[in-house]
Amino acid sequence: MRFAASLILVAASVFTAACGPDCQSTCQKLYASDEGGCSLPTPGRDAAEAIDSCEDECSLAVQQPGNIGSYDPRNPSSGTVTELENEKQAAAWMDCIAETDCTLIADGLCQPRP
Repeated sequence: MRFAASLILVAASVFTAACGPDCQSTCQKLYASDEGGCSLPTPGRDAAEAIDSCEDECSLAVQQPGNIGSYDPRNPSSGTVTELENEKQAAAWMDCIAETDCTLIADGLCQPRP
């Protein structure tokens, strides 16, 4: 019975993770140069390094509980967040990236960019 319950929990977490953006898809969109990627400039590092760094920072934030506070990635003047601090901020940031055109992202929408 415990095995079946564990299997259900694993399946549920895989299903919910696939429903929206995640750190990997978000960072790929920002820095990848293939179809769908924004290919944002990354001074001093190549795209692969930028993607890895982005994924690391995003993953750390996702693991930290907390409130979103005044952070709103769609409104650059909403808060003073310079890095994602917790799961709520990371979720809002990933949603913003997923829903926003590369041109607007390059112009500064959906800050911060790890």
